[in-house]
Amino acid sequence: MQRSIPALAVVSLLLAGCAGAPLPGAALDEVRIETRGTDAGGDFCADFALTAAQARYFLARSVVVSASEQHDGWDVLPCYVRGTARSASGVWRWEIRAGGTATLETPAGDAELRACTGCEVVLGRPSGKTRRP
Repeated sequence: MQRSIPALAVVSLLLAGCAGAPLPGAALDEVRIETRGTDAGGDFCADFALTAAQARYFLARSVVVSASEQHDGWDVLPCYVRGTARSASGVWRWEIRAGGTATLETPAGDAELRACTGCEVVLGRPSGKTRRP
């Protein structure tokens, strides 16, 4: 029984350290769309749009990735939808791009890169890097 107490303490500390991050699923509420647009050269995907429900679906399934993982694994397309969401810790700002990538800004102002494999249902195109022969 003595071995389980330290293990519980470690798990509790790990969970406490993650308290500020949104958990997968329903942690982000009141997802709202603010704007959509394209960067230069984005005429080919100018019709990219998401509903609030689609953005919530994407955010719930996306994972944190490094810049190199995002570059190597996904197409960072010039079309985007931007908005906000709420959690118990405050307002989050997000930007989702048509290729399956996103940036999520925490209430404290920190940004993380995110990506979603399997979000084709909301993106209207395969997510992940387009493979060419």
